[in-house]
Amino acid sequence: SSGINAEWPLRPGSQYLSSNSWKMFRICVLLVTVLAVACVSGFQYDTCNRLFAYWKPWTCNEDNLCWYGCQEGYCWSQCNGAGTIEWDGPAGTCNTQYHLNTNIEWCWLNGGKLCSSNSDCDSARDNTCSGPCSVG
Repeated sequence: SSGINAEWPLRPGSQYLSSNSWKMFRICVLLVTVLAVACVSGFQYDTCNRLFAYWKPWTCNEDNLCWYGCQEGYCWSQCNGAGTIEWDGPAGTCNTQYHLNTNIEWCWLNGGKLCSSNSDCDSARDNTCSGPCSVG
């Protein structure tokens, strides 16, 4: 005898792994996989589009998942234009995955709020768009 265990690798019916244990193992692997996928896909509804989180000086509105800020002295916000087509998130929230060549859809906000920094737009961030949703 060579000393090598002929029952290795584990397989159904071997003395090391019964058929029921093998089925349970496969079910556990399937369950862990399904939970991992569900967990990862669930993150798309918890914050603004992560693509822009580290290199854009914008502020995330956690209530509606839209980026907003101050540009050229006026408040703006992310909005859904073409991105609405593929967005299945909660109503009234911004698409957290869509972008066009790393540009989001945005609009100037109603209220005519003048600003010099993103924090100046905190009170206007939930206002409606004053015009169409544009990419740029």
